[in-house]
Amino acid sequence: MYNNWTLDLSDSIKAIEKIKHTVLPKLISGDIISIEQQDNEILLMFDRYSGIDYIRKDNTGLQGIASRVQFGKNWDTFTIRAQRHSGSKTEYQKRLEQIENGYFYPYFTMQAYFDNRENMNLLSICVIKTIDLYYEIENNPNVSQKQSDNIFYFIKWSDIPKNKIKLYANTITKKE
Repeated sequence: MYNNWTLDLSDSIKAIEKIKHTVLPKLISGDIISIEQQDNEILLMFDRYSGIDYIRKDNTGLQGIASRVQFGKNWDTFTIRAQRHSGSKTEYQKRLEQIENGYFYPYFTMQAYFDNRENMNLLSICVIKTIDLYYEIENNPNVSQKQSDNIFYFIKWSDIPKNKIKLYANTITKKE
């Protein structure tokens, strides 16, 4: 059973805000600015059409970040919807088209796991360049599929070369 997407979005934003000044600077330098739920048509277009949830601003310029937050179990994977039961385009299909054709897409992809929606204690988070993630999905033999009413690709962080990822695991709340 799926959660209401507006609740998911709201809780995801709150969870990332909780670690924005403590954990995120260890993974991505610069200022991290949420563009979700903004009242600005250009920012909404970056979110809707390019999958950019956050903007990284540093001394060199701006970069987009895609974010996925999950609550409950710590899977330590990147998970991407590959096929929808409705037949509409997925994040995976859109990102591949954007990368191949020179359109805006998030430079980074980050996936985070939190204990629950109430406490929002970070379990782990990992960041990768989006182009590296899609290379891994296309070429890494350890990519798996999971099917519910949709099909998802997932890859364990431990199956990605360490020089391609930045990982943070909360050793206090992480449960083996």
